[in-house]
Amino acid sequence: DLPDGMVRVPAASRQFVVVEAAGPVTEDGALRVPARVEFKDGAVSQVGAPLDGRVVHVHVSTGDTVRAGSPLVTLDCPEAASVRAAVDTANASLLEARASLDRERRMLEEGIGIEREKLAAETKVTELEAELARAQASTSFVGPGAGTAVMLRAPIAGTIITRKATEGMAVQRGTEPLVEIGDPSSLWVVADVFERDLPLVRQGATARVELPSLQQTLAGNVVSVGAVVSSGLRTAPVRISLSLHTTPLRPGMYGRADIAVGHDASSLTLPTEAVLVKGKDTVVYVEKSPTTFERRAVVV
Repeated sequence: DLPDGMVRVPAASRQFVVVEAAGPVTEDGALRVPARVEFKDGAVSQVGAPLDGRVVHVHVSTGDTVRAGSPLVTLDCPEAASVRAAVDTANASLLEARASLDRERRMLEEGIGIEREKLAAETKVTELEAELARAQASTSFVGPGAGTAVMLRAPIAGTIITRKATEGMAVQRGTEPLVEIGDPSSLWVVADVFERDLPLVRQGATARVELPSLQQTLAGNVVSVGAVVSSGLRTAPVRISLSLHTTPLRPGMYGRADIAVGHDASSLTLPTEAVLVKGKDTVVYVEKSPTTFERRAVVV
């Protein structure tokens, strides 16, 4: 009787059994995965309303190219007038408080002032300086100008990728952006790699990207491997930074990426036909003698 896991093959059947040696992986391979072109992190800016109001004029359309500081949308915001007036009020109060402090200091030097009143004047100046700083911080969101008019300007140079603002529409602070700007020169390729293949991908690995709309293959390197696996497809994003190229790319282009994968010295290669599934285990049979084989569990 043979021990559990051992199999003996009749001598007459031995000629039909093929045995190959398992050995270390001698060359690297590549993962072929779906990929798409996207904006890099920080290459998209969303511009929304800083205050409640109404759109007066829209200066751009989807697809327009803008520079940093270019006008995007003009709003009419009633609260803007009070925000700007608060700066003028704080400035006037601060000037008056500083004049009072100077007077208290002179009186104290002449021997007719009171130290307590000088300290009170200093405290008043400090409070009003803080108030002015808060008012100026509020106006930084509103921008320069007068009255209720608020001009939204482009924070970065790029292309208008979405425009939801229309003349006459009401807007609220903190809601969805009115305009989105993307920098078309700051793009990378995002490849969707299955969870089981993620251990093979290394930062810095070379990659080649094929897009149906382009004639040439693009070269790049892996710059990051996603830390979160999607619950649906069980994939994680692998971001590829492209080398210098002259071909124009557009966000949303789809294609495929071949990512170079290496193996460590302990990796073995086995013939596909030798790997069998037994219940929940993956096994192979190892030759112990010309007619005797032992079952071994393996992890593929």
